[in-house]
Amino acid sequence: MGPFMQTPHAKPPGSWILGSILLVALTGCAYYNTFYLAKRYYRDAQKAQERSVNDSPSADAAQKYEATIRQCNKILVDYPKSKWVDDAVYYMGAAMYGRGDYTGAIKKFGELRASLPKSPFVPDSKLMEALSLYRRKDYLEAETMFRETEAQYPSFKRKWELYYYGAECEVALKKYPEALVWYDRAGKSAKKKRERADALRRTGDALFTSKKYESAQIVFEQCLKAEEDGGRRLDLALKRGETLEELRRWGDALAWYESWKPFAVNENRGGELGLRVYGCMALLGRVNEALDGYRNLVAQNPHTPVAYEAQFRLGYLYESQLGDFESAGREYDKLKAEPASSEFQVEAARRSGSLATIKQYRQTLQSDSTQARARAAFLLAELYYFQIQNIDSALIQYAAVERDFPKSSYAPKAAFARLWIHTHDQGDTLSAAALTDSIARRYRKTRYAESALYLWKRWSGKTDERVALLDSMLAHPDTSLARERMEELLPTIRAAAQDSAKTPPSPEARSLTPAEEARRDSLADYTRALYRAQREGKAPPFPPAVSRPADADTSRATSGPLPADTTSTPTIGPSR
Repeated sequence: MGPFMQTPHAKPPGSWILGSILLVALTGCAYYNTFYLAKRYYRDAQKAQERSVNDSPSADAAQKYEATIRQCNKILVDYPKSKWVDDAVYYMGAAMYGRGDYTGAIKKFGELRASLPKSPFVPDSKLMEALSLYRRKDYLEAETMFRETEAQYPSFKRKWELYYYGAECEVALKKYPEALVWYDRAGKSAKKKRERADALRRTGDALFTSKKYESAQIVFEQCLKAEEDGGRRLDLALKRGETLEELRRWGDALAWYESWKPFAVNENRGGELGLRVYGCMALLGRVNEALDGYRNLVAQNPHTPVAYEAQFRLGYLYESQLGDFESAGREYDKLKAEPASSEFQVEAARRSGSLATIKQYRQTLQSDSTQARARAAFLLAELYYFQIQNIDSALIQYAAVERDFPKSSYAPKAAFARLWIHTHDQGDTLSAAALTDSIARRYRKTRYAESALYLWKRWSGKTDERVALLDSMLAHPDTSLARERMEELLPTIRAAAQDSAKTPPSPEARSLTPAEEARRDSLADYTRALYRAQREGKAPPFPPAVSRPADADTSRATSGPLPADTTSTPTIGPSR
């Protein structure tokens, strides 16, 4: 059931209809017939929405919500002094919420409180307005409304909905500690097993997203005891397995996944579980078993997302675990023949191309030209770092450039690249300090000495002998180096001088540092920034045509926002 609505509590249909008939017969009030129809249409709309396969209002539900609104409006127009006016206003707003007209719902709930401030529907209208703001993604306003409702109505009957969706709003604002408090309140106020299970599940999600994996795996296990739906139970089991993987408890994760095989088969999700099982095997060093497992998944689930991912992971295992680039390329290329495009197909094509380029560079290293060999060696290291994203191999290759081609222009570039990795990727203070000293000593006549010292100053935040050396170099630059720098920067200086009267210098021009100049000079500085953003999840790393899929890793580690909620929306019926 989508997140728009949930069937409100109601008396047994027979008794309710009988009571309604008797009431109509006794009172003879025509307006009650209108109100009766409004409530019937509303309940029918909710039932129709329950049958919907997505979150948007189904055509049938939308039609019945419209009928609800018409009947409620008839009461307000034809019977403005009836005792059902506040009911009509509330249900009109609730129907607007149900059909996704959140702006209209907010307006209607506000009218209720303004014109009928003593109505028993006022607390419900506050909650429903908060929900409408939340659905409209006005999270800050929704947060305020949720908090006001809690403070103003301590005896409010719909506590679970208030706390649960208040927590969801905090999640949307990335306020995970606050969300955890509200989820805890929701769990304690739950009157149904379903409500407690939903609160626990989202508590686990919030803990996972905030990287509190030990607590998350405990909560997911607790939630399994409250959850009764088979599909959701398997989702929880997979999520707990992911938390164990994040804790690097791969043996425990593997045992946990394997214990859920019968349930996965029963839910027709054996392939999905298999991907997790073989991923853990690979991380435990059982690579051959993992390879066989992935091959079986490809054979048993042809032309499916499971097969595409398994095929990709075959190539990745050959590449990352076995270092067999030939076999990796062949496995990646098998995805080219698949009829449907997938994220794994795109990523496999990219990695296959990178491996082919590595082969070319390795062949170039056998050439007679020292300059060509030095360039190929450096580009090979760049490829390891940017494309393959194998930091260890990149460091080894950058070091090989310095060792094998110490007099080439690529040696200081390689050293600076190593320094960048030690600082920004590894946070290795000792290695960074030693390498900074080495660059300052070995490459004193190049810009990279100054750049390395500047990078150390900015990254470490220290004031030591390296910073003193940087200050000295800037105050007393080497004549030849100063001339070289001036010649390189002269065109930029002249252009800036000509334009200074027209436009102010750009922020980039004002803030350009020696380290940034050196990184600009790298053959792939733009790519470096792009891939770094990719790894940190800060920006799209590729144009839309070649967007990158999920992390190419057998750990299935995830990062990013909290998973979307799959809980049914609140009971829209009033408290009274």
